[in-house]
Amino acid sequence: MSPTKRAASILSLIVEDYVESAQPIGSKALVDRHDLGFSSATVRSEMAALEHEGLITHPHTSAGRIPSSEGYRYYVGTLMGENQLSSQEKMTILHQFHQSAPDLNRLASLSASVLAHALQNVAIATTPHMDMVSLKQLQIVQLTDEQALLVVVTGDASVRQKVLELSESVDQDYLTYLARKLNERCAGHSLATIIKERAYVENPANYSLVTDLERNVVIAVHELLSGEMTSTVTPPVVEGVREMLRQPEYGDSDQFLDALEAMEATRLQQVIPSVALEDGNVMIVIGDESQSDPYRSMSFVLSRYGSSDAASGLLGVIGPTRLDYADTVAHVRYVRDILTNLLSDSYTELLDA
Repeated sequence: MSPTKRAASILSLIVEDYVESAQPIGSKALVDRHDLGFSSATVRSEMAALEHEGLITHPHTSAGRIPSSEGYRYYVGTLMGENQLSSQEKMTILHQFHQSAPDLNRLASLSASVLAHALQNVAIATTPHMDMVSLKQLQIVQLTDEQALLVVVTGDASVRQKVLELSESVDQDYLTYLARKLNERCAGHSLATIIKERAYVENPANYSLVTDLERNVVIAVHELLSGEMTSTVTPPVVEGVREMLRQPEYGDSDQFLDALEAMEATRLQQVIPSVALEDGNVMIVIGDESQSDPYRSMSFVLSRYGSSDAASGLLGVIGPTRLDYADTVAHVRYVRDILTNLLSDSYTELLDA
């Protein structure tokens, strides 16, 4: 049963005031602070109805109320407006990215640091990767009469290199021709296609159709992509633990230690639902919606940056359920868009190089 319009308005005020003060909210405080135009008795009646519906709860012996996980969910899904960062906030964030001129390997660390500083909570980010490795482009560059450099660009914009030993002298024109020939057959395809190509060039029946160098290049490409496929995704970069632990929720020593343990990168890697995130969406997981302790007293705001059909990574913020959800979502979306653009630009530069 949904709350009445007036009760929903009171729930919204309770959430916003509690987020700001971290103190249970009483009916008199709501009336005094917001000039509601009706009595404390009326507010108490609406708060009783909200508590009956499980949207707010009564902590300990306090006279005030705080939102429950269900209350936060209703607020986020129905009552919360969509915040926009100010021009100054956007400029400050952009400046940090442009000042550092980050490469792909530093994007995760910088992004988590920017969000943690802005929101005073834990921020996480993973390095961009592809779930399914593919070949985007290969190049072959002559080094000496006896050696050539194979350069492989994967679908997630990673670059792998291998020095090839040449059994016969060839010039750069032939190496360029061979690279173009193999790109026409294999570029844009997954590892499965490269495996078929390797089977073809290694089939004795085709030896007369394939040069030794072409065979060696295909084998090397397969080995490089196989190595990329078997490499594990690193745990997320975690920033802002100290800031989060300053929140009043973690004043108790047991809660402090539980939260500290929960922020271990390898443990977070097991609980963040990255595969469920679609491009452009923000996922909010609130309190009891988490499946394991101690995350039941925390909330996640997560988004994927990049593109799921190319390189992508995970970005998000973690904190107590008393998050400023609107502001957190706005920051995560903005940083996500910056990362997506940077990743796209870096990817294009690699392919044009």
